[in-house]
Order: sequence, then structure tokens, then C-alpha cells
Amino acid sequence: MNFSRTAIIGIVLIVCLCAPVMAAEKVISGPPDLRVSIEGSNEYYPDTMVTIPVKVENIGTIDFSSQNPANVAREDRPNTAKNVVVTLGEGNAPVSVKTDAQLVGDIKGGARVQAPFEVRINDGAPAGTYVLPVTLEYTYLYQANEFSNDALKYEYRTKTDTLSLEVVIKPDVQATVLSADVVELNAGTEGYLTVSVKNSGQDTGQQATLVLSPVSGSPVTPTDGSFFIGEFAPGETVTAHFKVAASKDASGSSYPMNLAVTYENSEGDKVTSKLVTIGVPVGEEITFEVVSEAFTMYPAEKGTIEVVYKNTGGATAYDATSRISAVDPFTSNDDTAYLGDLAPGETATAYYQVSVSDDATIKTYGLDTEVRYKDSLKNSVISDPMKAEVTIQSRSGLGTIFTNPIFITVLLFVILGAGYYLYQQRKQKQQ
Repeated sequence: MNFSRTAIIGIVLIVCLCAPVMAAEKVISGPPDLRVSIEGSNEYYPDTMVTIPVKVENIGTIDFSSQNPANVAREDRPNTAKNVVVTLGEGNAPVSVKTDAQLVGDIKGGARVQAPFEVRINDGAPAGTYVLPVTLEYTYLYQANEFSNDALKYEYRTKTDTLSLEVVIKPDVQATVLSADVVELNAGTEGYLTVSVKNSGQDTGQQATLVLSPVSGSPVTPTDGSFFIGEFAPGETVTAHFKVAASKDASGSSYPMNLAVTYENSEGDKVTSKLVTIGVPVGEEITFEVVSEAFTMYPAEKGTIEVVYKNTGGATAYDATSRISAVDPFTSNDDTAYLGDLAPGETATAYYQVSVSDDATIKTYGLDTEVRYKDSLKNSVISDPMKAEVTIQSRSGLGTIFTNPIFITVLLFVILGAGYYLYQQRKQKQQ
């Protein structure tokens, strides 16, 4: 294909106009200018573990820039902080910083990064404003010397800045348990927990209420778990009474419960103090045993059986009443007995009127029996079922004769006949 001279020149001009010009930027600026602050609130309470989000911002700007195709392009700008390492210190603040120094990378001019630090605010930290030192270590482009149109020599410098962060430790109410005493709390019953609590914080709680709450999995729970205090000033001590219950699974050990104060702080906010865990001792369950030997009866007999009960538990059972279940071949119109108050280790005897059927099988029977009693708070409790043994024996010898119905009938007629004879003899003598 043949092209004219004019067409070829036109194509060349188009290519030249569309080709990019590799111009390099020349900048004049100062070094990085870093600032630190806390993202969000800087107010914390004593005796807490908090995360302080430290924000690092580079406000360094470019003072002058120009485009020159003759300059060599630079990879870094002088206002970029490179390989920034952030370290949060404790200073004189009542805190403990748990997080080590953090590498946050490069921060260009106008950019910002965040470095979170885990900090423990000490127990009993005085309220006030404190300064935490923040150390920033980084490098930056100090200058770039051009040797030729295609060569630059970079000179970097390292810098360490120590800046300040302000944190505010707020006053609060802190519950310190001075004593915790339990009165007659046993497994399966209710009792009283008396707690003395001191406000060891620096804030006065308004509308303060002491709240007792259960710990997950604990067999001890509050029946009445709140105690109103009102105004609770620093250093003040209150004594609160709570009603608590222990399940039958609790016995002879101490179990945890949580205690806290809900109140209005000095700013009018409703807050809750840090939970305090206390140990609540629980006595052994009140239990009973039948300690008497098997009582002996005979078929067709009506009599009184005696059953001895013993309190084998760890607390007194009040107004105890026993009951027996009479089943075939037994019957009873008097199946309850009053035992009274039984302290641990004490016994009481119950008497029951029982009849035995004449066709009773000769063997030992176990009659179900139980004790109903009241705990120290007058709650009614029923013991686990027990067995009262009654042995049915057959009569032998004279006992067999005297219990034979035919013999008894004949003997009755003989006695009546003898009585009539004696009466007639005495009557004849009087005539």
C-alpha cells in the first residue's frame, strides 16, 4: 500500500500528541507533624480493664510542588512518617498498660491510624485528670539529591516524639464487704444473710440500693435480694439483711453470691458498682432416720407400735410431726404423732394405733413414714421418706390357744356358765 508524504507526516503528529509525557513532581515541604488523641471518651472508672484507642494523625502538609519532565520521580514524600511505632506509657497515672509497643506502618500527610491499648485502671485510683506519655518512633525522607536526570540519592532520618494524652478517672462507689454472716441456712431451707458493706470509693451514691444476685450454677439464691440504702457517702458503712435459700444439693460447704450497689452518681447517671463475690456457708441438710428396731405384731391384733426418729442433720427441726402410711395388711385410725423440736442428734418416739388383718402374711413389713417440720424461718418442709419395720409373727404354744376363736368362744361360755352356777348357789344359801 502506498502512502503520500502528507499522510505519513499526519500519522506521526497524531502519535506524538497522544504519547504520555513522563513528568516528575518536585515538592517542598516540612517533615511529618504527628498528633495523638483518644478516639471517643477519655473518662474511666477505677478498678476496670479498658481499651484506650490511641489515634495518631499526620497533619504535615506539602508547601510547594511542581511538575518538571526533567526531574526524576520520587518514591517517598518528606511529610510521610514511615514505619511508625507507637508506645503508650503510664507516667504518674494510677494505671497499668498491658499492651506492648505497636507498629502501625506508614502515615502519609493528612492520614490517621488507630492503635488500641489495653489498660488496667488501678483499684482505688484517685479521681482526677492524668497525662499518659505516647512515644512515636519513625523515619522520614529528609532530602533527595539528584545526581543526574535518572538518579536520586535519598537521605532518611529517624525521629522520636513524646506526646501527651489526657485521661480522666471518675469518682465512683466501691462496695467493700467487711463481714458476711449466715443464720441457720441449711441445705433445703431458707436463712438470713447479714452483710456489712463500706463505700470505699470517692463518689456519694444517691438512691443507692445494695443488690444480692446469684452466681450461675450456685445452689444458693436470694429470696429477697435488695436492700435500700439511700445516700451512700464515701467511707460510710451499712449493714443489710437478706433472705436466702439453699437447694438440697448444697450441703456443708460455702457457695458464691454476687453483691453490688446500684446508684445515681454525681452526674445524675444510673450506674452499678463493680460486682463483689462473697462466700455463703451452708450447713448440712436436716435429715431423719428411724433408729428403732422392728416392732412385733400378730395377725388379727390391734395395738400400739412405737417408732423412734432421730434428727441426723445439721440444724434444728421445729414443730416436727411424723406420719405413717398403713397399707394392707395394716389399718390405722391414728397415723400421726407430734414430735416437737428436734435438735441435731436428738430423738423422739411416735406411737401409732395399728390393726393387723387376720390373714396377714408372716414376714417383716416396711411402712412408709415421713416427718414434716419447720425450718428457722417457719417454712414447712417434708423429709425424705423412711421405712418403719413391723414384723408379723405367728403365735405358738399357749399364745396360739388363747388366740383361737373357737377356744375363745368355748372359754366364754364356760366363764358365763360358771358365773351363773355361782350366782344360783349364792341365791339358794340366802333362802
